[in-house]
Amino acid sequence: MSNQTRFPGKDADFNNYVNIVIPYLTTNEKRLLVTATSQEVHSTANALLTNATTGWNIVYQQSQNPAVATSTTTSVKNYLRSSIETSLRVIFGDIPESVLTQTDRDTLNLPLSSGTHTLSPVPVSQPLVSISNRTFLSVTLVIVDSVHPQNGGKPIGVSSIQIEGAFFAIGTAPKTPTDADFRNLATTGKTFYTRNYTSDQLAGTEYIRARYLNSRGEPGNWGETIMIIVA
Repeated sequence: MSNQTRFPGKDADFNNYVNIVIPYLTTNEKRLLVTATSQEVHSTANALLTNATTGWNIVYQQSQNPAVATSTTTSVKNYLRSSIETSLRVIFGDIPESVLTQTDRDTLNLPLSSGTHTLSPVPVSQPLVSISNRTFLSVTLVIVDSVHPQNGGKPIGVSSIQIEGAFFAIGTAPKTPTDADFRNLATTGKTFYTRNYTSDQLAGTEYIRARYLNSRGEPGNWGETIMIIVA
């Protein structure tokens, strides 16, 4: 089926979402998870959510507590979120349209597509990321279309912006980070994003990149990477 779901942008909203969706999939496993692939992926997602020591439910709560949150906690949280989203995309893409009830659609955020709706193509333009403001341990980024930066908004057909970061402690940053170094920071419909750091990240280096997504979550190419020295 077509994957139309949009995951909540804020971690707090995502936390509420996955703690409803993954148990719901468990309850309805025989009806919705009709293939061995989707059942296996669901098992993985459930483990990522509930693992007693490193699951999302543990790490997310730690990340919200300034007394225990560290850059490692944030990196693990972002990795778990990205992994759970990937798992859910596979599951949703494997559920036949014919088995979905309205309750399923409302709970999983899989609205019925309109037969007359024109599907948005994969984005062809790339976002341009720049720093609009910075304060101590905080940087606000502005993201515009590199083809028409004067417009200030997202291109037509673009639903959201995916932002990733590759953070390195002081003195460890490579000249060019690899794809494996990057972790999901946010997926947002806004063209401004504020990146907050913790005190143990001071003087570290973070590489930031972004790409556009259409309404089906299909990504365009990554835009140019920028480098931030945390100060």
